[in-house]
Amino acid sequence: MLAAVACCACSKGVVGSSEVNDDVVELSFRVPVTASKVSGMVAEDAVESLQVFVFGEDGQVQSSGVAEGNSLTLTCSTGEKEIAAVVNTTALEGVNNLNDLMGRMADFGDNALEHFVMSGSRIESLTASGSVEIPVSRRVCKVALMSVTRAFELEQHKTMDFELLSVFLTNVPEQSGLFQSLQSDALINEGESDMEVIKVSGGDLLYDDLDALSVAQGQTADVGNFLYCYPNILSDTTRPAYLVLQTRLGDGVYYYSVGLPQMEANKCYNVSLTVTMPGTLTPDVPVKKEDAMFSVAVADWAGNIDVDETI
Repeated sequence: MLAAVACCACSKGVVGSSEVNDDVVELSFRVPVTASKVSGMVAEDAVESLQVFVFGEDGQVQSSGVAEGNSLTLTCSTGEKEIAAVVNTTALEGVNNLNDLMGRMADFGDNALEHFVMSGSRIESLTASGSVEIPVSRRVCKVALMSVTRAFELEQHKTMDFELLSVFLTNVPEQSGLFQSLQSDALINEGESDMEVIKVSGGDLLYDDLDALSVAQGQTADVGNFLYCYPNILSDTTRPAYLVLQTRLGDGVYYYSVGLPQMEANKCYNVSLTVTMPGTLTPDVPVKKEDAMFSVAVADWAGNIDVDETI
């Protein structure tokens, strides 16, 4: 869902006649705040901080500001401008022109379950009155393990206890472009096999405990656990992002690592998995076709969704 950044010329009650002339106007910028949610839901459009840049036709910054909350006021000349908004990031310093801003990246650590980095821009002709809305969208994407079907083929596996322990993401960027498809070379949990390290580095966004969910032979467990990451857009197919399911079969721990397609910001990737054999012994080995079958469906991210929703 696109949130909207509203850029509104102030009314007479806000701006005195001495403050506005034919060339300059005081503008109030506001990001609508998502309504409060019931317990257990994530406000995926929540706004805690706002930074706005106004660029002239020459691409140079003419006005900028940063504020806690969802609104700020700037003075700006009238005329055609490109207005860019950045939400929920560490304040950007030293932005002098539009090209500079377009090349900036945000740290993954700026994101939290109710604090997702968002950005957007558009060109508008500003006058002394009127309003401008700038659509902004999240820079992370959402990855969900929707269901796991147990369909073991060998008799000795059919009678063993089978539990889902955790789900997590690997090979996702530490930094991503605010306005362009850029990413850092450094990847989180790249080639990692130590679960304690994965838990710490992943946190709430990249790791979720499944509480040893038991699945009977021939049954499907509806999981619906959502994870969030910056898109891995590397063309190097040896380092794709993986959604990894950690399981216990009998006394052994096994992993099913599902390779994700080249990703886009603000998209949702839904994974359904059918396991037919025990997985691998480490999470950094891709699942083999004989061990499991899976599908990855890509959909638009259509707003606020319950974190533990089952679909």
